[in-house]
Amino acid sequence: MLDKLERLDLPKAMAQAVADTDDDIAALQRGQMFKGVRSDDSIMPNYAPISVTQYGKPPGPIKLFDTGAFYAGIKVDVRQDIFIIDSSDPKSTMLKRRYGGNIFGLGTAATQAYLLTLEPVFIQTVKNDLL
Repeated sequence: MLDKLERLDLPKAMAQAVADTDDDIAALQRGQMFKGVRSDDSIMPNYAPISVTQYGKPPGPIKLFDTGAFYAGIKVDVRQDIFIIDSSDPKSTMLKRRYGGNIFGLGTAATQAYLLTLEPVFIQTVKNDLL
């Protein structure tokens, strides 16, 4: 058991746990965007009045949702000790330029929710590595 514990690679276990829960990260990212919240917990600007009256957007913060392709393209790239959230939708670069790179990334509430999901998966990953 001591030998297994000494060989335990915690960064690898963490990366595996994050990779195993990447769908949860993407869902939390979509939920956060739908509230108009950025990763720094700031709120997106409100839709212009013409967007509300003429294009049927809801009053309030911009949600970056039109056809659903941008949300559907949200993906998580796990890279050892970090993960990167982006969208494969071609509008991603334009939207980051227009609204800032912090449209991606989990804010405080989403991070707290994610940690509740991640913790048991990480613990199980470590347990499996020690078997």
